[in-house]
Amino acid sequence: MTIRYSHSERRQHLDAWQQSGLSKKHYCRLHDVNIVTFYYWLKHHQDDAAVNVPSAFIPARRVVPENNDADTVTLNLPNGCSVRCLPVQLRAVMQALPLC
Repeated sequence: MTIRYSHSERRQHLDAWQQSGLSKKHYCRLHDVNIVTFYYWLKHHQDDAAVNVPSAFIPARRVVPENNDADTVTLNLPNGCSVRCLPVQLRAVMQALPLC
């Protein structure tokens, strides 16, 4: 039997999964959601988020460590989180942020 989920139900499952700390597979097993369906929701939610999120400047600042090992870049995200990486890693980090 195929279960149809509304947009708000899909959104609730995605939010609950993100807050649960569980793997996608474990969350789906616990909530009797087909894993393939869940990945479909996740992909389309990310596509929706990319369209609906207004472009915003994310401030970044350069941090020089006290031990002078290497220069790092710290990204201060709007949600209060910070990400620190080497400048050569910056492109990969920026590409990975929408996946978080």
